Amino acid sequence: MDVADKIKMFVGTCNTYLIDDKIKVLIDAGFDYQGKVDMILLTHGHEDHVTHLKAIMERNPSCEVFINVKEIELLTKNGVKVDARFKALYEGKTIIETGDYKFEVIEVSAHTKGSVAFFDPEKKILFSGDTIFKDGVGRTDFPESLPEFMETAVTLLMGLDTDLILPGHGDPFNPNEVEDLKDAVTDK
Repeated sequence: MDVADKIKMFVGTCNTYLIDDKIKVLIDAGFDYQGKVDMILLTHGHEDHVTHLKAIMERNPSCEVFINVKEIELLTKNGVKVDARFKALYEGKTIIETGDYKFEVIEVSAHTKGSVAFFDPEKKILFSGDTIFKDGVGRTDFPESLPEFMETAVTLLMGLDTDLILPGHGDPFNPNEVEDLKDAVTDK
């Protein structure tokens, strides 16, 4: 399904997004995308977001995979062999340029210790991973969660000037369509 110019959404174990631009970028690997990919961006290392990572990497031997270094232990726990194709994402330092899009990395440690979001301030598009959804916020009852930081993460993301939020699960949405998500933060 097309969700924005050059951005398609596929539903699998999580939402997987393809930015079909000069550089073809896949965000999360919960859907077994069969096409060419130059780069894979992971919002975090939970199993549902890396279900098809190995298969996609095998079909695209030159693609690089970007993830926050705080997620390496979780990736390994979920059966992902981290090798030289994996690159670190750093807030304030890593910019992902696809052609028409230029994404900044925003660290939102809460759902997991190394969760990140990807934001294009010019196009006003945010990939929120499992931090915010149209109907609530991400779970923080996992051993690798930091529940004390969820309210901060939600406030940060909802404070961005966005027109479109593309979450890790559920429907894409405009932030004006939702009530204040900070009220959805619980002490799970």
